[in-house]
Formats: sequence, C-alpha cells, structure tokens
Amino acid sequence: MHRVQNQAGITVIGLILILIPVGLIVYIVLKVAPVYIESFSVGDAINSLKKEELEIKEKSRDEIRKMIRKRLEVNNITSVEEEDIDIQKTVNDVTVAIDYQAKASLFGNKASRFGDVALTFSFRKTLVMR
Repeated sequence: MHRVQNQAGITVIGLILILIPVGLIVYIVLKVAPVYIESFSVGDAINSLKKEELEIKEKSRDEIRKMIRKRLEVNNITSVEEEDIDIQKTVNDVTVAIDYQAKASLFGNKASRFGDVALTFSFRKTLVMR
C-alpha cells in the first residue's frame, strides 16, 4: 500500500461552494443584459435624430414624438411609454429627453413581483437649429 502524504486539489463540496455564486452571477447577468441592450437602442434612436436636424425644426412636438415612436417600434422597444418622451422646443433648439424605467424579472414570470430588478435610464439630446 502506498499512502499519499500531501493531497492537493478541491473537494466536491468546495467545488459546489464556488460554482453556486458564480452560477448565480452568470444567471443575473443573462437576465439583465437584454434590458441594457434595449437601452443602447433607445440611445441610438435619439442620436439618429441628429441626421434629420433640418426637418425637425419644421415639425411639431407630436410629429417628433411619432418619429421617435417609429424608431423605437422598429427596434422592438416596449419599455418606453408615450409619457416617458419629453420634447422641449425653442426658437434655437429642440431638446428630446427619454426617462424610463425597465424591469427585468429574475425569478418567476413577468406577472410576479418577486425578484424584479428595476433599472432607470435617462437620455437627452439637444438639436441646435441652424
């Protein structure tokens, strides 16, 4: 019989104790990542208004809001409501602001209140009229 004096390595219990927190972190990241990706699309929708600066100065607030809604619908963004879009129009510039809250359900279904994470996003873009 041969005995090993110094054993090295990790036990099964030690491996489980390491994998549980790592798995939980990966799970949370996978649930919250789509909300952040959606927020990047909202920012892109506002930044794309810069390309139509000359057209925007002739449009009303409702027409600008419809332009933004169309961009959001194309990207399948459902977290932004009509009341989340604020448009301030002056003689020299137009400021578009979107302040909204998106929820990610960590545990259970969307109807469940347990395990929801609420994330708040704010985007502002000022278009200077030339």
